[in-house]
Amino acid sequence: MNSASPDLVSIAQSQIALLTQSLGAASSVVYLAEGIAQGMPTDLVEVAAYPVGASEELPADSAPMLPASASSALVKPGRVVLPLVYEGEIVGVLMAGREDRNWTETEHFQIQQIANTLAIACALDRRCQWLEESQKQTYLGQQQFLSTVMHQLRNPLTAIKTFAKLLARRIAPDNPMHRFVSGILQESQHMQDILAEVDQARYAAEELALPQQEMFLLPASTLELAATDLAEILTPLLRSTEAIAETKGLSFRAYMPAELPPIKANGGALREVLGNLLDNAVKYTPQGQVEIAVRVLPETVAIAIKDSGYGIPSKDLEHLFDRRFRGRQAHSNIPGSGIGLAIVKELLSKMQGEIKVNSQENQGSIFTVILKRWPQAEISASR
Repeated sequence: MNSASPDLVSIAQSQIALLTQSLGAASSVVYLAEGIAQGMPTDLVEVAAYPVGASEELPADSAPMLPASASSALVKPGRVVLPLVYEGEIVGVLMAGREDRNWTETEHFQIQQIANTLAIACALDRRCQWLEESQKQTYLGQQQFLSTVMHQLRNPLTAIKTFAKLLARRIAPDNPMHRFVSGILQESQHMQDILAEVDQARYAAEELALPQQEMFLLPASTLELAATDLAEILTPLLRSTEAIAETKGLSFRAYMPAELPPIKANGGALREVLGNLLDNAVKYTPQGQVEIAVRVLPETVAIAIKDSGYGIPSKDLEHLFDRRFRGRQAHSNIPGSGIGLAIVKELLSKMQGEIKVNSQENQGSIFTVILKRWPQAEISASR
């Protein structure tokens, strides 16, 4: 742990300036107590001094001789040494001296007020450093846990993907079961892609020393946008959604034009966005139907996902995209973390897109994703 932060040094220097200018102190030193034995500091580290070298005036054996009471002081002609006491513990020492005259009772009181200020500053500085160290250790523990979980996930994922490949070779393409095997293959590959993105984001954040909260936006926080085939992204998602809807007894319909123009997006990010919205539509629809409709507009493409589920109370709509917000669903038995829609909005923002919500409680919801079409001029130039 650092002896003193720059903020504490700055506060100490300002209090020393006050002693010098207002009380005529010829020398002043602020010490930080490091190590406490039987309520007394075992070591004193200089934080700030005026003039340079003034710390030599404090005898080396002063620390164990310091009074434990904040109202007491070691006083010699022209010099006062006050412990900086916070909540009954000595957190530092203030020394002030002058040679031309002794300190008056009023001046002693003023020095005590300065000492009280410094005591609070030293205690808060120590607490902040402790919190920073605690957060660092917590973060390192989370990193180790994440690394362990990711390592343990990779082997079963590889096994699932291998089994699916073997099944795909043994099931004819015209067999109704083939689409389910294809879905397993695609989703296992999707999970492997996510794990790779987590690794990439984690290593990049460590190299750039990014704060923990900026590390894990999936896909990676810097997205490369390109001409993206929406049908290629949607096809596997529609297969898996249809299968899940079937297990819940829901009707699932997709309305998509035969030809779709390229859109401005990131394939991985768009898969996350649409996957989250389709998953939510099925999850929050106990009975009825889920629909997805794609509409091509002159400059954009709109993807509307409609359900006949629980709907969203009007009071929840303004917080819908807040992280960890689940509204009334937080009190239901429907699993969820409350971060899916936050990720959706963040990723759409990075793809220069937007999302609109139309919902009424107990009447279902419509989430509409709007993305820009890839400029036709750039498509022609690339050919």
